[in-house]
Amino acid sequence: MAVARTAESKFHLTPTERIQRRRLIVQDTLALLSLTLVTICIGVLTYFFFHSFAEHRSVLEKRWYKRGQIAMTAGHPAEAVEDFRSALSFSSTNANYQMALAEALAASGRPEEAAAYFSTLHDAEPGDGYLNLQLARLAVRRGNSPQAIEYYQTALNGMWSGQGTERRLQIRLELAQYLISLARPVEAQGQLLAAEGNSLDNPAALFKIANLLRQADDPTDALTAYQRVVHHRNAAPAQVLASLDAESQMNASMGQYKRAAQALIRYIAKSRQYPRAATAKQKQDVEQQLDIYLRMLQLIPFDSLPPRQHNARVLQAAAIAHKRYESCLQASQSHNDPNAANPDLLALGTQWTEFGSPNAHALEGNASLQDRIATWTNQAEILTAKVCGAPTGEDALLLQLAQTPDKTE
Repeated sequence: MAVARTAESKFHLTPTERIQRRRLIVQDTLALLSLTLVTICIGVLTYFFFHSFAEHRSVLEKRWYKRGQIAMTAGHPAEAVEDFRSALSFSSTNANYQMALAEALAASGRPEEAAAYFSTLHDAEPGDGYLNLQLARLAVRRGNSPQAIEYYQTALNGMWSGQGTERRLQIRLELAQYLISLARPVEAQGQLLAAEGNSLDNPAALFKIANLLRQADDPTDALTAYQRVVHHRNAAPAQVLASLDAESQMNASMGQYKRAAQALIRYIAKSRQYPRAATAKQKQDVEQQLDIYLRMLQLIPFDSLPPRQHNARVLQAAAIAHKRYESCLQASQSHNDPNAANPDLLALGTQWTEFGSPNAHALEGNASLQDRIATWTNQAEILTAKVCGAPTGEDALLLQLAQTPDKTE
C-alpha cells in the first residue's frame, strides 16, 4: 500500500503546475496557429504574385505578337521576326507564335531558318496541308525540286481546315507552274487537266488553267479550256474577250487563220454587247488584226481551192515576193561590183530564172512546179528579211505565213 501511494504522489500535479501546463498547451497551440496563418498568408501572396506575373507575361507576349502581325500587314517582315521572337520568349511552345515567326522568316528572305520552324511544326502534324505547302515553297526557293514536288503532293492530299477544294486547286496550279519552269510540261499537263476537271463551274479558274496549258505546250486542251470560258454562263465579259483573243492567237500560231479570224469576229460582237469589257485601244487592235488575218486568207493557196484559183494565189504571192527580192538584191549590191551581193540572194535569183516566166498555164496540172514556186516564195521572204530588214505590207504577211509550217483552212 505504501508503494502504491508513493507512485500516485509522484505523478500528482499541484495546482500551480497544472496552470503552467495549461499555459504551455495554449502557447503551443497559438504558436502552431500563428505558423499556419503565416504559411497561408505566404501561400496566398505567392499565388497572387505568380498570377500577376503570369498575367503580365501573357499581356506582353500578346502585345509582341500583335506588333508582329501589324508589321507583317505593313510589309515589314524583318521587324515582325523580332516581334514574334519576343512573343516566343514568353511562350516558347506556342504553335501560333512559331507559325507566325516561320512565315515572317520566309517573307524576309531567310528560308533556312523558316524551314527549321516549319519542320518542327510539321513533325507534330505531318498531314497538315498548309505546313506542307510552306515547306514546298521553301524547297523551291532552295532549288530542291524533288523535295518541293514531294511536299506539294503531300499538301494536295493533306488536311485543310475549311476551303479544302479551293486550296487544292490553287496548289495544283502552283505545282503546274513550277513544273513548267522545270521544263516538265507533260507532268504539268496532268496536274492542269486534273484541276480543269474540278473547275468546270469556275470560269476564272478555267481561264488560268487555259493560260497554263498554253505555257505547257498543250494547245489542244488550252483551246478547249478557253472555249469553255467563252460559253460559260457565269464568265465575266472581260474573261470571255480575253479567251477569244487567246483562242485567235493560238489558232494563228498553228496556221489556222480562218479559225483565228472567226474568234476575232466573235470578239468584236461580244465587245459590242459588253462595251465596257474592253478599251477602245483593245478593240482597235483586234479589228486591225482581223484585217490582217482576212488578207492572209486571201493569199494562202489552200489545197481545197479550185485549181485555177489555187494557182493564181501561188503566182500572186510569188510576184509580191519577187518584187521584194529584186529591191533587196539591188540594195545589197555594190556599185562597183554587182556580183558582190549576198550569195544566198544570188542563188535565189538563179532558181527564179529556172522557172522561166511562170504563168497560170505553166502551173496548170504541174504540182511539182506549184510547190517549187511556193517554196521559193517562202525562202525569198525569210532571206530578204534577214538581209534587208523586216518587211512591211503584204511582204510582212507572206513572211508570217512562211514561218507558219502548217496552214489549214
